[in-house]
Amino acid sequence: MTVPRTFRPGVYGPLPTFFDENEEIDYEAYKAHLLHLAKLGIVPVVGGSLGEAVHLSREDRISLLTFVRKTLDEAGLQDRPIVAGVGGISLRETIALARDAATAGADAGMVILPAYYAASLGSDMTQIVQYYVDVCAASPIPILLYNFPANAGGLDMPSAVIEEVMRKAPNLCGVKLTCPGSVGKLVRLSGALSDGSVNAVRSFPFLVLDGLIADLIPWCATGGHGTVSGIPNFAPRATMKLWNYTQNPNPTAAETKEAWRLQSILSNADVAAVPSGVRGMKYVLNKTRGYGITPRRPLLPLDECAGEVFYTALKQLLDIEAELELADTD
Repeated sequence: MTVPRTFRPGVYGPLPTFFDENEEIDYEAYKAHLLHLAKLGIVPVVGGSLGEAVHLSREDRISLLTFVRKTLDEAGLQDRPIVAGVGGISLRETIALARDAATAGADAGMVILPAYYAASLGSDMTQIVQYYVDVCAASPIPILLYNFPANAGGLDMPSAVIEEVMRKAPNLCGVKLTCPGSVGKLVRLSGALSDGSVNAVRSFPFLVLDGLIADLIPWCATGGHGTVSGIPNFAPRATMKLWNYTQNPNPTAAETKEAWRLQSILSNADVAAVPSGVRGMKYVLNKTRGYGITPRRPLLPLDECAGEVFYTALKQLLDIEAELELADTD
């Protein structure tokens, strides 16, 4: 197990898992994409929802995390932390995945609620609190709570439930909110953090991360600590440019105007990207960077008609990204 690296406010990128024509992991493509993002300051999230975590075996996850840690270290990015998706169907599986991730080099685990018994969990949310408390107690690495109703059988955790987990689980290092009313939840959770008692029980800062980038400026202005968004996969430079704008305490009028212009473009891209999911992401990355287009079945590659509609929706953002990349090489 590695010594945990420091997690800071910033941009976290959930990486897709690329496969060859036989649905085996394409490590060459994964390495290229990982370094493309990591060298720009993006923290990798490995084996999350966009990484087809549910399509990865336990051995796949270990191998991929080991590969990511080795790749970052060899690139001189030894201080870059790794977040691993470790949510399983049961408590026992989640704990096993968290322990595997720690051994393979991850610095934190991200845990989404098990979807199969979502209705039962929702009928008595003390089960949800206990689930996260038990995961955090058994995990050798800190845990991020991931609230994503679309991938958790529709189950949406209220802020009161999340706050109770925060208070009872000192190994919880943050939350990712990909849910309706996320800004309101951020306000309520920030209030809990402001009294000092929540962070007093942990040795690391607690992060509240947006699961989308569509509202990054208001998110950061309301006390949020960054984003875990799929958009950096398409446009890492544009994403980091917007992030840097949010961290400027004294922007000029021109900078504020440009920040909101960029926010609007990224928001439109986010709205288009969410329903297309990993299939749309792989279609665009295949077209722009040549990575494999194939997900693991039962998912099939996005057909060309739907893919071009999605690609066209991203065109304004992709054009900005191309300009920024060209400027970096001049």
